[in-house]
Amino acid sequence: MLLEEVPVAVDSFNHDGGVLFFCSHAHEDHLKGLNKKWRKGPLFASAITRQLLLLKWPSLEITALELGRTYQIPLMDGLEIEVYLIDANHVPGSVMFLFSGYFGSVLYTGDFRLHEKHQDIASLAPVRDKGLSRIYLDNTFCDPRFQQPSREDVAAAISKRFRRKWPCIIFVESYRLGKETLLLHLAQKLRSRVLVSEERKKTMRACGFESDQVQIQSCDPLQASEDLLQTEALRGCIWAISRQNLRKGMWQASDSGCAFHGIRATGWAEQARKEESMPSCEDLDENLVSDDGVFHYLYSDHCSFLELVQFLQFLPKAPVTFISPVGSSEGTYSFDGADGIQKLMASASVPSIRYSERPTRCFEKTSLPRAKRKAEGPHEEDGYEQKKSAGA
Repeated sequence: MLLEEVPVAVDSFNHDGGVLFFCSHAHEDHLKGLNKKWRKGPLFASAITRQLLLLKWPSLEITALELGRTYQIPLMDGLEIEVYLIDANHVPGSVMFLFSGYFGSVLYTGDFRLHEKHQDIASLAPVRDKGLSRIYLDNTFCDPRFQQPSREDVAAAISKRFRRKWPCIIFVESYRLGKETLLLHLAQKLRSRVLVSEERKKTMRACGFESDQVQIQSCDPLQASEDLLQTEALRGCIWAISRQNLRKGMWQASDSGCAFHGIRATGWAEQARKEESMPSCEDLDENLVSDDGVFHYLYSDHCSFLELVQFLQFLPKAPVTFISPVGSSEGTYSFDGADGIQKLMASASVPSIRYSERPTRCFEKTSLPRAKRKAEGPHEEDGYEQKKSAGA
């Protein structure tokens, strides 16, 4: 996204001309435009994210910034900005950016999960002295129906359930980055190993996860022989597998006749449970699984709706811009993102929320009284202001 206040782009790398670039974390959907030949401007990231990007593109030029330290970075026109990195509690290396300068102070959360230390943001000098001009907010689960428990509670519930089924193969759906603590928690509680691809092993090492319990798989689970699967099942193991291969891996294990289970740990599990009778964290003692045998758990690296409200209440009141386009009733799990906007404004007393809908339309919802809205400029009667998109 290209910020409106200052020539800074975060997690968006297709802009030209005098822009500073920042990467909040190394998930693929936040790297669009980056490639091994990218040379559009200065690029900044946390040390871990830098390491992860260099694993993918060794020739990329990236400046690593430390967390908890203020940096002065010059702009192309002779001015400078200050930037301060905050742990986003999302995946390894993920950070929030606090930008300050001639434009005031702007907080860009990136993807994040609320942590008690986030309440200290309000005491940082730029926020304490200037307030916030705008908050760019992770709105992935901005709807009251999303009530994810803590990741620690869900991990404990998963290990409790599968102790009863041990030993077996537990296939855990995971991305190339994320859920490292869940995988290691299960391995520790079940006194077992985590099998990962060689690429994933390198990623975990770059993130600081050095453990003898993490081992490189002898082969792809889809190519595993019957003897290998039966041996691993008798020993017991946690096997990290991609989303597209989860069920294929389960079918392969089923054909071998070994004991196995599949886990999807995702913040979308609540929607899936309601629509497809999936289990949630509240019915852990019931053997409820989807028709294809996958256990779904409400485990999320993003904030629940209540955590978004709490986070905004920690901070000075400021206009909000959603980082992601809002959902619609026609989405994967059919919920209305606009409804979440109204409820967030009411619950957190946000003065206004700017958001976009695919493909390019951008709106702002304001809580100002109608008379004041008209005095400040052209607004439609329902309180939505159509604006030109600032880029995404």
